[in-house]
Order: sequence, then C-alpha cells, then structure tokens
Amino acid sequence: MLRQTVAFHRDPLGFLRLQQARYGDVFSIRLLTVRPLVVAADPGASMALMDADPASAHAGEARRKILPFASPRSVFGGDEGSHRAARGRIEPAFAPDVMESRRAEMARIAERHVERWPRGRPFRLLPRIRTLLDEVFVRLVVGVREEATALALVLAMRRLLWTPGNLPLSLPGGGNGTMGDVGDLLFRWRQAPLRRVLIRAIKERRAEREGTDILCLMVRSEPPLGDDEIVDELISTLMAAQEPPSIVLTWILDALSRHPGAAEQFMAAPDGEAGDAAVKETLRLFPPASGVLRRLTEPMPLGEWVVPARASVILPIPVVHRDPRIWSEPDEFRPERWLSGAANPAHHFPFGGRARRCVGEPLAMAEIRTVVPVILQQLRLTPLWPEPERMVVRGTVLVPHRSLLVSTTYV
Repeated sequence: MLRQTVAFHRDPLGFLRLQQARYGDVFSIRLLTVRPLVVAADPGASMALMDADPASAHAGEARRKILPFASPRSVFGGDEGSHRAARGRIEPAFAPDVMESRRAEMARIAERHVERWPRGRPFRLLPRIRTLLDEVFVRLVVGVREEATALALVLAMRRLLWTPGNLPLSLPGGGNGTMGDVGDLLFRWRQAPLRRVLIRAIKERRAEREGTDILCLMVRSEPPLGDDEIVDELISTLMAAQEPPSIVLTWILDALSRHPGAAEQFMAAPDGEAGDAAVKETLRLFPPASGVLRRLTEPMPLGEWVVPARASVILPIPVVHRDPRIWSEPDEFRPERWLSGAANPAHHFPFGGRARRCVGEPLAMAEIRTVVPVILQQLRLTPLWPEPERMVVRGTVLVPHRSLLVSTTYV
C-alpha cells in the first residue's frame, strides 16, 4: 500500500500505464487514503463514468476520501442538492462575460508581478504564477476590496497550502487513523488564520452588497448564510481554485517556451483558433487534475467488470489523454491536430465534464488569454531541463515535479 501510494504520487502517468499493461483497462490500486481505488482507463468505461447520474456516482464524496478537509457543503466536496446549491451561489461570479470584464485588471496585476520576478538567475515558475493568480482570485473573483484584507488573505492561503516540496502522498485527515487525526489537527491549526481573515472580509462585504463577486453573491444568498457557513464553503473553494489555474498557466508557458512556432501563433491571436489549439494540446498532455473521481452509490458496469456500490473510482485523465487508441503520436505536442480535425474532443476533459465540469474553467481561460501574453511580452523563459518535467500528484492535481525551473531574459 505504501509502495503504491508513493509510486502513484511520484509518477502517476508511468505507474498507471504500467498497471494498465499488466492488468488491463480496469484495475484497482491501494492508496493510504483510498483503498481500493478502481482505475477505469478504458475509453468506453470513462465515458460511462462521466455520463453517470450524479446521484449514483458522487464526486464530492470521492474527493473527500483523498482530501478529507473539503466541506460537504461546498462545490468541491458536496453532492446532489448540496453541490447544486453551492454551485448556484457562486457560478455567476465565473460567468464568461464577467471574466471578460475583469481581463484589463488581470493584465495590470500580472504586469506588476512580472516586474518583480528575478532576471538572470534560475527560479521556480509555479510558485510565482500561484502568487500572481492568488491576487487575481482574491481581488477580482472573491471580491475583497480592502488592500490590507486582500494581502492578509493571500498570505493565509499560502500558509494553509504550503508543503516542503511535493510530498509523495496526500495529507491524511479524519477517518484515516492516528495519522489522519494528526493531519486534521495540523490542517485546523493552519486554517485558523485564514478563517479569521475570511470573517473580516465577509463583515466588510456585508456593508456593501452590490457586485458579481463571490462574497457579494454569498452574503446576498437566500436563505441567508451565517459567517461560519460562508467560511466553510469558501475555504474549499479557495483550495480548489488556487492550484489548477496556476498549474495550467505554468504548463502552457513551458510548452510555448519549448515550441517557438506555437508561441508565435499564440501571441498573434491568444483568443484565436491557433492559440486555442496550443492551449488544448498542452492541457491534453498536462491536465491540471489527476482524474475524474467518483464514489458509487450503486453498482456500475465499467468495461467487462461490474464495480460494486461504495467503491471509489478514478478516470485517469493523463492516461486517457495519451491513449494511442484515441490519439496519434499521443506523447507528442501537436497543436495542429486541433486545426486539422485529427483531435478527438469527446476524450478531452482537462476540466472534468457534465454536471461536475469545473466551475472555474471560464476564469482559467480568461487568465490564459490575458496573463500568458503579458508574461511573454516582457520575458523570454528558458526551461532548465531538456525535457518537460515529470508530472507528480499533489492532492488531486498534477504539478511539475521541480515546480518548473526556468531562467529569464528580457524580450
């Protein structure tokens, strides 16, 4: 169990491909937090899992097995009625037209951050992108107006989620034995400053109830929510929203720095078809999420197997995205496949799908089309490794194992 946990977290793509070659498209693995975890890598089975009725395949419950700290009231950790209510409260803040109206301010925040990045020496790109997007999220999406409160919230988020590198296992929580109890205490201790800042932000926002940001929508919700209820939902939302867009932008910058032709096409039209093709191809090779997770409430046929109720199932996105039965040259960066009709969009789901499609996808796309051009207009990024860094698992997301070491020069 420990060996499989470490192997899965250190090299999820390599580990799962090896098990698939040994045991077929549907097999089980045993992790410290989930055991067994059924892996459904068969393309047909993956579609069946994506199309399953949300009442018979719980995404929130499955996520809480791996991240026990997620609130069952939240978009990330809730199911059925709880998920629908939580999503309905915050989805207007992520609407495409709202994100479009925020892009000018996103660009100003990005310019300010990039001016402070190191020049002439190596640094890790992912933490820099994460800090930049934390400010974008706190100010433009959550809606924190006060300067001091916004800064305090960014710092508290960073403290909550910081780890020394990328640990080869998920932090256990309640229900995972003694280590889970320790992990739960550690999380609550780290969470306390974030809760205090969020309470302050909520009280400030109750005095000004106009806007389309998350805080405004939540303080206006019906039936009314108390401060602690809003905090419980917000913490899970902040945790879920903090990492994936940062990872997406980091991988895209890596891909464009390695493929100058694709970078030129992207910069010529970030919102156009050629730019969109480079983004889709990067997300195919380097999706932000390790998989689509479900906890079954009733038996479900997957391939030649019937998986029993109460089983946890993962559709491994990086494996399906590189399946040679679906994609030609599956491990190669080929943006042109999206322009020629050779791609298979039905088996491309970096943001999940159906009722559980990521609510933050419009935000991520607005950030890609706004922040990436700002960075590339000012800097030339040079990755320090000849090949893309290996994907490793961090919670439920996939990050570069060295957080993408780069050097920079002025354009």
